[in-house]
Amino acid sequence: MLSADEASAYRAQCDALEAQLGGKPRTVEVRQMHLHFQWAWRLATHERVLDAAEDLLGPNLLIWATELFAKHPRDNVVSIGWHRDGPYMGLAPERTVTAWIALTESRQANGCMQVVREASRQEKRNRQPAASDVIDEVSLAAGEMSLHDVFVLHGSGPNLSAEKRVGFAIRFTTPEGRPHAERPPAILARGSDRYGYFRLLQPPREDNPEAALAQMRGSARAHLDATLENLQRARR
Repeated sequence: MLSADEASAYRAQCDALEAQLGGKPRTVEVRQMHLHFQWAWRLATHERVLDAAEDLLGPNLLIWATELFAKHPRDNVVSIGWHRDGPYMGLAPERTVTAWIALTESRQANGCMQVVREASRQEKRNRQPAASDVIDEVSLAAGEMSLHDVFVLHGSGPNLSAEKRVGFAIRFTTPEGRPHAERPPAILARGSDRYGYFRLLQPPREDNPEAALAQMRGSARAHLDATLENLQRARR
């Protein structure tokens, strides 16, 4: 997806954002960057990224969320438990895909994503992998991208290496995919929206970097609250 120079430049922006948030912010604190920072908007709407999403979802693309997944060197605390994305996203599953862009190498040693192979994964709830399961590691070079749907059971271990792992996730959906809750915010990345199920926002202008940071914190909190409500709704 990205050249080496592009991956390095976007990784530097992510590192700088983390520094502004105290150095090692939690993942739940670093999300919705595309709503407030031009660099994050440019990455989320990179032509190659949108082309890949369009191949799967069609010509009309909305960005529902962006998230930064950073694992610092030799940090055995940060890991991602086994889960599926569907319950917390609250979106029509057939109209959703996650693009995970590696801004550094993502390997077993620094906690790359792992996925469980399942022939009929749509029929199963979140679970821990069984001994008989086949688990694949999603190893990526800097600038490469993986795509997965809401049914994939996945997670990742801690970073036990000396190298930081940085990944930028983009949650795509489409205008006709009615959300389970009331109109969530989104930005139209490509095509048009004739349904009105989402509250469409404009791309960021970023006239005031300090204000943009404060606004991102607010958007991150609101997004976390919405995902927790979606999880509660899914359990009912």
